[in-house]
Amino acid sequence: AQYHQALAVLAQRASLPRPPALWWVPSPMVNAFAVGRRDESAIAVTDGLLRTLSPRELVAVLAHEAAHIAHGDLFVMSLADIISRITSAMSFAGLILIFLSLPQALAGGDVDWWPLILLAAAPQVNLLAQLGLSRTREFDADLTAAQLTGDPEGLASALVKLEQIQNGFLRRIFFPGQGVPEPSWLRTHPTTEERVRRLMDLQRSSHEP
Repeated sequence: AQYHQALAVLAQRASLPRPPALWWVPSPMVNAFAVGRRDESAIAVTDGLLRTLSPRELVAVLAHEAAHIAHGDLFVMSLADIISRITSAMSFAGLILIFLSLPQALAGGDVDWWPLILLAAAPQVNLLAQLGLSRTREFDADLTAAQLTGDPEGLASALVKLEQIQNGFLRRIFFPGQGVPEPSWLRTHPTTEERVRRLMDLQRSSHEP
């Protein structure tokens, strides 16, 4: 009941027409996600998340998901996914055209390869753009969540705890040095260190006279 009340307050502060429905997912995974539109939305939290985070941290996560809804991120990322599917189809067409152009090229004919190569590479370019958009949206949702709760440190604490779980405590003990960190431009989310740094900067600035 306390989380429903907290979500109602967050929705009001975010100027949402109505509070998102809050759903419990009986899963040990530690996760939360939002679905829907500004006027009809829902936030799902797993049992693993409820058991892992403190009430303060969980409210911060709810604020983060409410921020995604308020910003229209669900629609934006769905649109980006549609564009990705279109570019994949265009890439397939480009590969077919390259294959059909090979006999002409082998016969000494003049083939303009660059448009075909660019067409074939379109999904990779689109993927990088989509990942960059996703990271920007995460930063914006962090900032809005901190403004909704007035508690940047609460979200920073939740992010650190989630990062520790995702990395895997036992994997770090028994397999030290395993795994190569992803380049920042291949991440769907910014690094936790960068997100926490921005939140703590916001926390310090809010205490400055």
